[in-house]
Amino acid sequence: MKKKGITVSGSLKKDNVTMYTRCGKIIMRTSTSDMPLQRTRSQFVNRQRVAHSTNLWKALRASGNPLFAGSRTAYARFNSLMCKMPRVFMTKEEYRNYGALLLPGMPVSDGILPDIGYTWGEAGGLPALVTTVRVWRPLPTAACGTDMVRALCYPNEDWREGDGLRLYTLVQKVENMVPKVYVTMEEAWLNHGDSEWGFAELAPRRVGNQLALAGSAIDDPTRGWALVHTRGESSSSQGVLTRSTLYEQYMTEEALLRAAESYGGLTEAPFITPG
Repeated sequence: MKKKGITVSGSLKKDNVTMYTRCGKIIMRTSTSDMPLQRTRSQFVNRQRVAHSTNLWKALRASGNPLFAGSRTAYARFNSLMCKMPRVFMTKEEYRNYGALLLPGMPVSDGILPDIGYTWGEAGGLPALVTTVRVWRPLPTAACGTDMVRALCYPNEDWREGDGLRLYTLVQKVENMVPKVYVTMEEAWLNHGDSEWGFAELAPRRVGNQLALAGSAIDDPTRGWALVHTRGESSSSQGVLTRSTLYEQYMTEEALLRAAESYGGLTEAPFITPG
């Protein structure tokens, strides 16, 4: 049916009929299927990956607008990168209650700016996230915007006034027996000014000639951290550094079978056999 003043957004289902818009035309087709339900092992593993990625994306998106380039949408790029992450298995009820697991290396951004490296370390007697960001001048105890611009931007061409640093903090919790991930995002800008520069729980410090973010929260084994360089809608490509190991309990064969049982169990792969 050619469109004549009618706009259909998404799909409509009524009496086993589905209507949707494609390429400027309204398509109407049957919404019933005679195909038997297939839930082979490989299909189930892939569906679990998608379900887990979806819940992690919702947690990440709740903290602000994630920056992911290189695909049609930020969500599509996130899902593509999540294909490289460990496979975890949860039940239908856990996913319905937004179950998610904190994964080491989980992507929080993807872009064209130079990546930031970071690792566990110490600064001023406190545990710290020691980064590869070069510091050119000493940092005062309470660094303000002007101090950080001078320390980071000159004479380093990778950083400019107006650039930002996003700090992602991810927390693994278990609520009513369901593992969940909560994400917060803070931003600090390289602007001249008298405002203090830093984050709620982590303070900027200098270790050698590198920027470190120090605070007792770094030692919390239920947390994960990621630092992103931003410039407008561009960003560096960053993943999560965490000591959390809860996800390992959900990678086992037992976890897979438990999850599959909640969906009705696995089915045998269809094969063409003689006779």
